Amino acid sequence: MSINVNYTKFIIDKSDTAYKQKDQLKTFGIYYDFDKKYYCNNSIINEALQEQLIWFCQKFNLSYKTEEIKNGNDLNVNKYKILTIDKNNFLIEKLFNNLKCYLITIYTGMNKNTVNILDIRKSLHLSATLPEFESSDYLFEILKYFTYNKDEIHNSNFQDSDLFSILPNLVDSYSLDLKKEEKLEKFKYKIIQEILSKNQNGFLCNCVPGFFPETEFYILGNRIKSSFTDNFIPYNQEKKILEYLFKNENKKYIGVWREPTDYELFVGNKISINEKNTGEFLAKITSVKSIDEKLQITIGNGNKEAVVPKYFDKDELLSIIKEYNR
Repeated sequence: MSINVNYTKFIIDKSDTAYKQKDQLKTFGIYYDFDKKYYCNNSIINEALQEQLIWFCQKFNLSYKTEEIKNGNDLNVNKYKILTIDKNNFLIEKLFNNLKCYLITIYTGMNKNTVNILDIRKSLHLSATLPEFESSDYLFEILKYFTYNKDEIHNSNFQDSDLFSILPNLVDSYSLDLKKEEKLEKFKYKIIQEILSKNQNGFLCNCVPGFFPETEFYILGNRIKSSFTDNFIPYNQEKKILEYLFKNENKKYIGVWREPTDYELFVGNKISINEKNTGEFLAKITSVKSIDEKLQITIGNGNKEAVVPKYFDKDELLSIIKEYNR
């Protein structure tokens, strides 16, 4: 659903200086318009920020003008975000309700690439064969291609879709994330060489936050395998592990097996408690203490805590934890 709004539009001329300051302009909501060849905002900028923007333009001698937009169709009032399924598949959804709006799929070949785009809400489809990409930023390559090949959009009736009106802003933010992805990808292949040199059957690490601490991860080929499922893990989980190991304080754990502490194993996990008055309920373990080779745990619900009277064997508590925290 489109929304009609009134706002002041800042139009900043294209120039070498504007290009050099484009990242700073984004902080004001100013992005490059590939169609009109200038920088502008497509949504409301509050008065305080407008004053800062004017000062910024004057400081860097950026030529600009303003235009009052009445009842404008502002595609950026309802913000969108990109969900990366993998490097060849992307979903674009609305932030405020997680509505899936567009699906972009890329098939890469030797000298050409095929792109399929679906406007889910309007049931519109666009397919095209693109030349080999010049960069690893696939979304930017798609935007660039269709900016110069608008006939393909019109010939497929995809001009009724809003995708190419919102994509420039999304590509800008995605490109910043892509730089992080590229760093992680390079880091991954550095790790592969390091693991191979250790000759430890590909053991990568354990005790990764967000996974059971005793779960061991192995690099086999260019994929990461989990000892918990005995399968290769999906991309989003692989990314979580790489981000953990990428931190300077955690790089020492690459290829090094650690004995999980009782805190890592149990605190934060849920356990089933059965009381006479309240019956069975799930509670979160907030602390654990070792007493005479047994474990005493404290549970809490965010408001109050209580010590569980039963003492547990470590293996017993582990099996309970795994049952309720899969």
